[in-house]
Amino acid sequence: MPGLSIMSWPGEIRAAILPFTFQSAQGNFYYAGDTALTMDMKLIGESSRLTFAALPLGDNFTMGIDDAIKAADFVRCSQILGLHFNTFPPISIDAQAAVARFKAAGKHLCLLQPGESHDF
Repeated sequence: MPGLSIMSWPGEIRAAILPFTFQSAQGNFYYAGDTALTMDMKLIGESSRLTFAALPLGDNFTMGIDDAIKAADFVRCSQILGLHFNTFPPISIDAQAAVARFKAAGKHLCLLQPGESHDF
């Protein structure tokens, strides 16, 4: 999305439990926050055309990889920014395996390292 860049913050934990959809002339995105998979996500897919969706992957306090793939289907989005993973042991994931599982499902998973950014 021209004009929208997503960046991770090194050394800081930022969390939002409340999910939201951001809509603009440049594109739309969905931020799931610290959530599990819900049927309400289907409503987002029915009402918004998303450029990308930011979904948690850690599985202990939020949805895991399998549910995140299902959530991507629910919100009808193939460009996914992974959130809430690998910041402490209970939410560790195998990043390469996660990317491969999303790819097998026809989706692109972006996993940022601290300080990295990605334009959608």
